[in-house]
Formats: sequence, C-alpha cells, structure tokens
Amino acid sequence: MANQITFLNHSCVILITPNIKILCDPWFNGTAFGEGWSLLNDASHDINSIEFDYIWLSHEHPDHFSIPTLNQLNSSKTFLYQETKDKKIKLYLEKKGHKVIEIPNKKTFTLEDLELTLITCDGYDSSLIAKFPNNKVVVNINDARVDLDDHLGKEIIPFLNDCEVELLMFQFGYANWAGNMGDVEIPIHQQNLVDKKNDYIIDTISPNVIMPFASFVYFSHEENFYWNDTCWLNHIFSKYSNMDCNLMFPAPNQTFNLGEFDQDNFCIKNKNAKIFWEEKIKNIKPKTISRARTIKELNIKYDEFLNNLHKRNSIFKLIDKKNNYCLTIKITDLDKIISIGLVDNKFAIDSQSENNISIEVSSEVLLFLLSQSFGRGTVTINSRINFNYDFAHNFFLFFFIFYANNLGIYFHELNRITKDKVQSISRTSVMESILLFNKNSSSNMSKDIEYFMSIFDTKENLDSKFDIFNQEPPNSDM
Repeated sequence: MANQITFLNHSCVILITPNIKILCDPWFNGTAFGEGWSLLNDASHDINSIEFDYIWLSHEHPDHFSIPTLNQLNSSKTFLYQETKDKKIKLYLEKKGHKVIEIPNKKTFTLEDLELTLITCDGYDSSLIAKFPNNKVVVNINDARVDLDDHLGKEIIPFLNDCEVELLMFQFGYANWAGNMGDVEIPIHQQNLVDKKNDYIIDTISPNVIMPFASFVYFSHEENFYWNDTCWLNHIFSKYSNMDCNLMFPAPNQTFNLGEFDQDNFCIKNKNAKIFWEEKIKNIKPKTISRARTIKELNIKYDEFLNNLHKRNSIFKLIDKKNNYCLTIKITDLDKIISIGLVDNKFAIDSQSENNISIEVSSEVLLFLLSQSFGRGTVTINSRINFNYDFAHNFFLFFFIFYANNLGIYFHELNRITKDKVQSISRTSVMESILLFNKNSSSNMSKDIEYFMSIFDTKENLDSKFDIFNQEPPNSDM
C-alpha cells in the first residue's frame, strides 16, 4: 500500500497514499519573477500526464503558483489553498473554471486517508503537515520564514503532537539579491542566513530524513545571468550529507517510500542526483533580454504611479507638500540619471546627482517598478538591480507605501506611517547584508528616515499587524 513522496521539479512533489494523490506547487515550464528565473530542468513534465486528485499551492510566488504551468491544464481541477481575506488566488482559479477548497489556518482536517494541517506564515506563505495512513509524518516548510518570531516553535511544533517526523522538506538556497557584480561577502552572508535558518529547523524538528529542494533554478535574464557564477550546490550537498539525519537529495521522478529509508541505496541516488543537477548547471544560458523603454514612456508611467498612489492613500492630503522625497536612479540602457518625487510630481533628468544614485536598473525594470505594487519585492528577488550601498535604503523608503498597498495596507488618517514601521526596512534580507558590510549605510539610512518622517505624520499606527517589509511579494504574473 503506497505511502510515498515523489519529487518532480524545484518544489513540486506528489503526496501519495492508497486513496489520494496531491500534486504540490507544480512548476514545469515558463519563467518566474519578471523573467528573472528559469528552471534548471525546464519543460520537465506535462501536467496533464500526471495522475493526481488535488493540487496544493503553498503561496502566491510564481515559482509555486506557476501560471504558465497551470494554464496548460486541459480540464477543471480541484485546488487546495489557504483561506485568505482577499480571495485573489481563489477567484483567479475559479475564473479559469477550477474548484478551490479553502484551508483554514491551523485547522487539522482529513482528506480521504491523509490528515493535513496548513499553517500560514508572514500572512501569505504556508507550511503543510501531512500525516499518512501508516502514521508517518511529513513536514513541507518550503519557503516559509519559520525562523522569524519563533514561528516554528509557536505555530508548527504544537501540531506535531510529539510525533516523529519522517521527512522534512525545505528551501536550501537564498532566493533574492545577494550583492552587486563582483561582491564576495554578501553572497556568503546570504547563504549563511539560509543555512542558519535550516539548521534551526532541523535541530528543532529532528526529522529522520531531510529533503532540501525549492532552489533548482537559475538566473536566466541577460541582466542577471552573471549571478550564476555563485553556485552553492556542492556546499549544500556536502553540508547535508554530513548531518545526523538522513539525506534525500532529489532528482526528478525520484520516489521515497515513507518508513523504508535505505541509507546505502539513497547514498547512491544522492550522488546521481548531484551529477544530474551539475550537468544542468553546465548547460544554462540566458533566455530573456531587455526591451528598452523611452524616457517619455517612463514619464507617463511615473505620472500614473504618483496619481494612483496619492488617490489610494489619503495620507498625502494630510501632509505639507513643500518637502519632497526623491529617488535617484541610473537607467542603464538609456545611460540617464533621473530623479523622481514621492510627494510632489517630479521627473527630472539629473546628471548632477551621480553620487546620490540609489539603484541602477534598465528602463524595462523601472517601468515595472512604477507599474506594479509588488515590483519592489519581485525586482529584489529576480536580482535585475544593482544598489549603491550607501543609499540603497532610499529605494525601500520610496516604495514603502506602494509595496504596502500590494499587501492590502493603505495609509490614511486612522492608519498613519510610524517610524517603527519605516525602520523595519533594515530587516529585509537586502538591507541586512548591506548594513553589515557597508560602514556608511547605517548613518545615511538614519538621516533619511528622519527626513522621511519629517514629511509624513508620526502618530501611532493603529493597524500594525503586518511587518510589511519582511514579507515577500505575491505573484507577479496574474
């Protein structure tokens, strides 16, 4: 009788019991995050040729909620998704003709012969605990930041009910910007942060078997392809091969029978899997290129951005507009430096501000940042951006309100901007590394936060449930 996990690609597995098959996070084709990521093993499966009863989606990120892959479905399917207030994913899937079963947070339920508990994290991500008919427990942490605020100990561990965890699955690589070209310190720091998180998870849960996954991708745009010079595959393989728990380093279509781990057999399979992924890495190449935009197009989009931002956030009506907050940007493909305002309309070519540049991006990326409220997060994940470490914080400050809007947070008389909330930009992974290795960034950021707060009201924020700068962006492709 089957009690199995089959790995397919990236973070996609199938949970298999005698009575049910659940396909998790299918991504088999297409790019993700503004054409910044591609699969190492692209076009690996035809989703219509896979047997399953349900599809579970862990969260909205496009490498888990892959619209190119889901668009290939040739019939209506039943999805399992966390219960959300905005119903965005549910409505999208239903519009496509699918059925969606909403899963309440921290409510254990039984689906056929599989006992499931979904636990949300950061307000949008989720982990899944699955108890199989043979009483073997599988925990899929995926990308969830369970190390923040003791989420693992407070939210997940109580639902394990002292059961031994047979298999733990988790993301093994950093999934965001980790330094400009040539930077050595920040990539190491970023991977150390991920390693530290995973060590904490493994030590806390003490699983019998671990499966590192959700990182089988590469940077596939011409603007970020150089990032592939840093590869952590050997580091990951060596690190987890030498831990007390057993390692399942997955290759496509590899199946693990729960409760039947054969260490010698998996030692051979792990080495073969490593060879498989190494060969894939050797053959990567850029897949997408930039499409240049004109200054006129950018100016028009900026006007739309500012009008919509002020319309949706009435806080702008409550402040003195004589003081503007500006972001200085170098547009790489146009070889122009521009300055744009947040409070008052300003779009100016400003060649005199070269020393105050915060970011360098292509015209296509800048258009994206001004068009999509989730753009700030997507661009830091797809790494199509370079930062001036001294003034990188200005990028986060400038898009503070716009990004919050994407998470359903708007600023008005009863929900004002506070200094504490603004200072949370230091807890983003990007700023955490920059602040650690750049001696000027901390003092510059403190000064600019003071100036930012001198413009905006500093009264107590009445709705402080969300740490909006520690959340990753929702899907960018809907």
